[in-house]
Amino acid sequence: MIMKRDDQKPDEWEYSESARHCITKDEPLSQICHVEIMKETFSKLLLGEDTTGGSKGHSSALALSNSITKLAQSVFGELWKLEPLPEDRKDRWRREMEWLLAPTNYMVELVPAKQYGANGRALEIMRPKARADVHMNLPALQKLDSLLLEMLDAMTNTEHWYEEGSRSEGKNKSVEEGERWWLPMPRVPAGGLSNGKRKRLLNQTKLVHQIFKAAKSINETILAEMPVPKIIGQALPKSGKANLGDDLYRTLNTASYSAVGMLNSLNIKSEHNALVTINRLEAAIYAWKERVSIQKTSTKSPARTVWSFKDPSELNKIEFLINRAEVLMQQIRNQYPNLPQSFLHVLKIQYGKDIAYAILEAYSRVLGNLAFNILARIGDICHEDESVDPNSPMPMGFSGIVSARHTLFDKMNYIDGKLSLLKVEKASYTPFLGDETNTDSIAATPSRIPHCCIGKEVCYTPPKMSP
Repeated sequence: MIMKRDDQKPDEWEYSESARHCITKDEPLSQICHVEIMKETFSKLLLGEDTTGGSKGHSSALALSNSITKLAQSVFGELWKLEPLPEDRKDRWRREMEWLLAPTNYMVELVPAKQYGANGRALEIMRPKARADVHMNLPALQKLDSLLLEMLDAMTNTEHWYEEGSRSEGKNKSVEEGERWWLPMPRVPAGGLSNGKRKRLLNQTKLVHQIFKAAKSINETILAEMPVPKIIGQALPKSGKANLGDDLYRTLNTASYSAVGMLNSLNIKSEHNALVTINRLEAAIYAWKERVSIQKTSTKSPARTVWSFKDPSELNKIEFLINRAEVLMQQIRNQYPNLPQSFLHVLKIQYGKDIAYAILEAYSRVLGNLAFNILARIGDICHEDESVDPNSPMPMGFSGIVSARHTLFDKMNYIDGKLSLLKVEKASYTPFLGDETNTDSIAATPSRIPHCCIGKEVCYTPPKMSP
């Protein structure tokens, strides 16, 4: 019998009765229990998460992607406290990730090679070797994974602690009336954190920030390499201008605007507006690239297609707009580094067939989200330290991700290489810029996005990705 999520703990809901018996005992899990859980996990993967055994199951790639995402949500959750993970959850994460990453051990690509026979004659053969993208990215992700777990393990003997709820004495009324009153709130001593603890916390901040950037970079690279599903052509207008809208199209056409100037002219005020703009830009880039591709391949035939140019000189203008749109999109992503998945990325993940891409994308995504949540919790501690001690050399104006409209790394990107965030004695810390951030996980998995809209013209509701 499958357990109901509402009636059980988050890390137990997806297991059957026999598997749950293994994980709810106090004594260490036996090898038999591990085998039973592994059987159930891989049975669901083979069924494509369709427990009826019918034809509605997901592809292997999507099933693995969903499994990695669910495992991360079950083990880490929203991470409201900076403290070491319990050993059982840490062991479960390592053990089950080893299972889910197992297919990568058998992924190879065939490369041409020469084999010499006994008579000295050379034969051309295809020899298997480890798939290059897996060989490069997977060890890096596993290293980032270990660093994040070590970071959480190091959160011992700290000067901060947490209080459950916000009804205890001495709490600020604004906090008590805030939206987070039921969540654990960090507390620091009356005089604030000691200088040593502050410096240690900021050292950890910089390390986690680098981990976040590395995981995000790998994720963006994998998403860029994933093929665009054909279904997107049916969901989007063929015209790039129609996808953009008049205002955004006019901004891209204004050559006097720099990348920052284009971003400022859009006056983006929230993550929602940023995501809508990125959706429009991606749709326009896709439409323009399709036109360019068809134009270059249709020179053999005089027949005109829907995507053909009326004027050959229009090709230069399209390439100019593509470049401008890509630059603007990167600026928006730098300003809002933890945006949910865009319309195009959702479809790439949902309809992707490449298992290696699915595993690398999901793994890098959940690690990036974990790093982001750790930064958010560090931000809460910094904000509490600043509120207790106004003279604290912590970053002025920093107030965390949940309690204020700031993120830790936006400004750090801007000042990277110009200021040292670790010089406590000079108090050269910077304000953290950003906007309201949804700390929900990577939360940006396709299964958690009910529909994707590119403005008012195009809305597409993908089918559910997880039962």
